[in-house]
Amino acid sequence: MGTYDGIVSAVDIRGLVVSYGPRRAVDGLDLAVAAGSICVLLGPNGAGKTTTLRVLLGLRDASAGVVTVLDRKPGERSLRDSVGVLLQDGGLPVAATPTAIVGHFAALYANPLPVADVIERLGLAGLDRPYRRLSGGEQQRVKLAVALIGRPRLLVLDEPTTGMDPAARRVFWTLMDEIRDQGVTTLLTTHQPDEAGTRADQIVVIDRGLVIADASPAELIEQAPVWFTCARHLDLTPLQQVLGDEFSVVEIEPGRYRVTGDVGVAEVTAIKAWAAGHGSQQEVTVVRTLEEAYLDMTGGVAW
Repeated sequence: MGTYDGIVSAVDIRGLVVSYGPRRAVDGLDLAVAAGSICVLLGPNGAGKTTTLRVLLGLRDASAGVVTVLDRKPGERSLRDSVGVLLQDGGLPVAATPTAIVGHFAALYANPLPVADVIERLGLAGLDRPYRRLSGGEQQRVKLAVALIGRPRLLVLDEPTTGMDPAARRVFWTLMDEIRDQGVTTLLTTHQPDEAGTRADQIVVIDRGLVIADASPAELIEQAPVWFTCARHLDLTPLQQVLGDEFSVVEIEPGRYRVTGDVGVAEVTAIKAWAAGHGSQQEVTVVRTLEEAYLDMTGGVAW
C-alpha cells in the first residue's frame, strides 16, 4: 500500500449519505482508496458515482457520514494545490485555445508542470482552434491537462475517456500508469470496465448509492460468469442438461452466450464440445471478463 507524508488512504469515506429531497442518491457508502493507487468506480447511471466525487471535492454537502481527502476535510483551501479534477460539466473558456487554457491554469500554481510538456504529452500540440471547436476527445484531453498541470497528489476524474478513440484511451491509461509510479493517487469513473480492469488496482462497483463490490480486478473477474460465441439462437437445452442444474445458460445477445455457475475445466471442455457439434467453425474461447462480472452484479442495468 502506497504512502506519502504518512498518509495511507488518500480517500476515506465512511457512511456517506447524500439526499436530494426524499431521494437518497448515496445511501451509507464506505470507500477507502490507498495512496499511490488507481481506483475505478463502476455503476449504472444514477448509482451515485458522480455525487460521491462531488462530495469529495467539496462541491456538494453530505447529509451524513465522514469524508476525508488526504487527511483533510473536502473543500479545505489547503487541498487546492493537491487535487486535480476533471468533471463532466464545463467550466473552461470555450473561446480560448488549448495552450491558452492550460497556461492560464498553470499560472494559478506555485510550481506547475511545464505547459509545453503537458501539451505535447497529451497530443494537443498544434491545436490552435478554440476549445468549443475541438472534438469531444480533444476537449477531454484539455480537461485532463488542466487536472495535471498543478502536480496534484490526487486526481479525481469523472469519465475521463468519454469521446476518446481507442488510440487516445491507450495513451490515457499509459499516462495513468506513469502517474501512479510517481506516487499520485487516481480515483476515476468510467463506462469501460474491461479497459479499466487491465490497469486499476481497485475496482469499486456502486449501485443505488451503496458499494456492492470492492476488490482487485482479478478477484472480481474470478467471480464472473463465463461467455462464449457460437451460432445464433441455438437450443440450449442439451447444453443445460450436460452442465447440470447448478448452471444457467442464456443467450445474452445474438450468438453470445453466458454461463453462470462455478465453471471449471470440465465445464469448459463440455461447452467447447457442444459448440463444435453445433456448427462452430472456429475454436470456441470461453472467457471471463470484468464486464460480465459487472453486469452480473448489477443485474444487467443499462449504463
